Amino acid sequence: MLTPNDITSKKFEKAAFGYKPEEVDSFINEIIYSYDVMYQEKTAAEEKLLVLAEKLEEYRANEDSLKTVLLGAQKLGENIVRDSKAKAEVILADAENQVKQVFTESESKIVKEKETLATLQKETAEFKKQLLAMYRQHLELISLMPENTEEKASSEEPEEVKVEVTEEISAEEVSEEEIDFDEVSMAETKRIDLDV
Repeated sequence: MLTPNDITSKKFEKAAFGYKPEEVDSFINEIIYSYDVMYQEKTAAEEKLLVLAEKLEEYRANEDSLKTVLLGAQKLGENIVRDSKAKAEVILADAENQVKQVFTESESKIVKEKETLATLQKETAEFKKQLLAMYRQHLELISLMPENTEEKASSEEPEEVKVEVTEEISAEEVSEEEIDFDEVSMAETKRIDLDV
């Protein structure tokens, strides 16, 4: 390919009756100028093309790296989701087991409390029955006591009659929360002292 320097250094032989050298030189100078501009533009374009080619290769390399990074991120995301699901399932199963355990323990406590309540109700009924029987015995004893008569001398000292009820009630059969006897122990012997 011709360069502007090749055109400038080119010499022609002179012939008779040829073109005017001044016009030919002037036209050649215009051609040299135009060709020089075009040559510089072509050189600049080739340099830009080389730069763009390098950039393109760089972008392609980056594209591969980006694809690798994206694939890694996608796999990481999938692993995180899978692990999260597995952990959630474990936590859910653990929570269900705890709920079942608490429910079973609660049912067991309810059964025990019902049994305790039934036992207390039975003991309370038995205590009431014994207490009523004791009161009946007291009433019978009181009704059997002699009344004051005028036959007895007024100078005689009154005789003290003691009625003893030997029936004892176990303190375990009665809950202190249900019946309060003003600090009278249920295990003590009940005595009634009456003046005659």
